[in-house]
Amino acid sequence: MLHARLLFNNINYLHHTKPINGKVTAKREGTPHTHYTFAVVKHTQETPVIEIKPIVEEKINSLWKEFSNEEYCQFSPNSIAEIPNDGIVFIGINPSMTDKVKERLIEKNDINCEFHKLSYDVNLDYRYFKKFFDIAEKTGLNWGHMDLLYNRETNQKKVSSLLKTERGVDFIYKQCMISKIILDKIIDRNNPRIFVVNNTLARELLGEYHLSEPTEKSNHWIGYDFVWNENFGTYTYKNNAFFFTSMLTGQRALDNGSYQRLIWHINYIKNKQGIE
Repeated sequence: MLHARLLFNNINYLHHTKPINGKVTAKREGTPHTHYTFAVVKHTQETPVIEIKPIVEEKINSLWKEFSNEEYCQFSPNSIAEIPNDGIVFIGINPSMTDKVKERLIEKNDINCEFHKLSYDVNLDYRYFKKFFDIAEKTGLNWGHMDLLYNRETNQKKVSSLLKTERGVDFIYKQCMISKIILDKIIDRNNPRIFVVNNTLARELLGEYHLSEPTEKSNHWIGYDFVWNENFGTYTYKNNAFFFTSMLTGQRALDNGSYQRLIWHINYIKNKQGIE
């Protein structure tokens, strides 16, 4: 079941989503002054998902016990619980930690991993995801999100500083190897989807980038070999398109022109590969 929103002359007259059967994209111009559009929002509770928690929970908890004496492991890690089986996956670097969350974790005093599910309600989910909703709506695709790392930290400089020590590098690498298990599961050559990596460090941790097929496999962090695809106008890995951008929200967010071009480009790949 899909959900549609009716716009009349670009004004939303249906304030609640209305269930419809089938896949609908309709546009009609009755007069120069009348414009009708059905905007489809695909994601519903019935969307098939890949359960992440059973795959990584034990591994993450073991890692936190291994590094339990380190300051950066004093709070429980956090991971997404599930990812839709198709559509777009937005990849970030790590979960943030607000003062309110920090207070709760101190009181909880438990370093076992917490897992969260997205509500897919733009008014309820973290504001960081607002652009993800917008992109999904403008491309008609499901969307999910994952971070490559699980340690909670809002200050990205502190995350990067871990790479300055041997133990910090080991900690980051072992987290990457856990995330690689997830990525290997959701990257399917025969069922391609679209990935948007909106963090510079996440891009670095994913692997290496080539203009043509490399002769040797990468061993750089996660170790994927991304190859430039001239037909797609972006890098691909196992026939899956990857877009590498700056943050989509915040002070360093992608400028409006680049943001609109990203949406156009996702739609282009979607149509070229027949992604639904």
